[in-house]
Amino acid sequence: MKLNKLGKTGIRISEIGLGTWEMSGDRWGRKDDSESILAINTALDNGVNFIDTAAGYGSGHVEELVGKVLKSLGDDEIVVSTKIRPKCGIFAPSPEKEIDNFFPPEWIVSSFEQSLKRLQVEQIGILFLHTWSRSWGHRTEWYDTLQKLKDEGKIGAFGISIPDEGIADANVHVEADRVDVIQCVYNVFQQEPEHTLFPLVKKHKVGIIARSPFSSGALIGDWIKGMTFPEKDWRGMWPKNIKENWLEEQVDMADAVKEIIKSEGLPMAAASLRYVISNDAVTSVIPGSANPKHVKANIAAAQVPALSENCIKRLRKLWAEGKIHGTYNGSI
Repeated sequence: MKLNKLGKTGIRISEIGLGTWEMSGDRWGRKDDSESILAINTALDNGVNFIDTAAGYGSGHVEELVGKVLKSLGDDEIVVSTKIRPKCGIFAPSPEKEIDNFFPPEWIVSSFEQSLKRLQVEQIGILFLHTWSRSWGHRTEWYDTLQKLKDEGKIGAFGISIPDEGIADANVHVEADRVDVIQCVYNVFQQEPEHTLFPLVKKHKVGIIARSPFSSGALIGDWIKGMTFPEKDWRGMWPKNIKENWLEEQVDMADAVKEIIKSEGLPMAAASLRYVISNDAVTSVIPGSANPKHVKANIAAAQVPALSENCIKRLRKLWAEGKIHGTYNGSI
């Protein structure tokens, strides 16, 4: 597996990592912890050295699962990122919301310490704030707090995980060199980062962790309009509260993309991942799965041929014409 340098840090992570939200058991339907642990080990056994998790995944449960694996292996070459959840519990805040209710310094420190304990490590590789607002460009207390943790050797790097549709929300801090890495949605549907984020991070040598390469499964599943999701699966609940026709949009956009991809002779999962990692601004992509077979298949995408120039041109034309677009989509 190819290892990429994370921006201007000395950290090197695999171009395909592992996202772990699906292992939470409270937002993707019921999950078997033993299978989740096997999925993590499958990733590590097949060249992945980067695992992304968060304090909010199962209220710390996924961090504990990752911690068990890390403790059993004792491998200090594995890089783990986790995220500080907002104190008020609100994600993708509207501009009038104050950062003091989300990431006060004492909350950042106490949350970090809890994550450190659950992960059973001496240092967290990358620490993210788990949401952001474009109205917080003038505030730097969060930065001072994270920089202090970094100076003390408690974290290797830090950054911001920006909201699904807030691609440029943290650009003020990228320009000010206050972040080592940005985590964002980037996939065939959501191509905006290529224009509003990637040129800036390349200028400042900031790493990019790309999440949601499959748009919550729409790009790789045989979804149909009117389908239902398993009990406790967020895809059957949250999106409809925000966009009533979320499912129908996903199906229509996936059909348009699949029509183009089929000429490449690649599985949709592989093609979707190749689109992401072919962009040189991307340090790593983190497809999420609690299924060991799916994890292994995702990793294999690193070895398949790149998408043809004609294919990428046609996909970009779809986006430019508004036939596909970014949408609220979680993290897979």
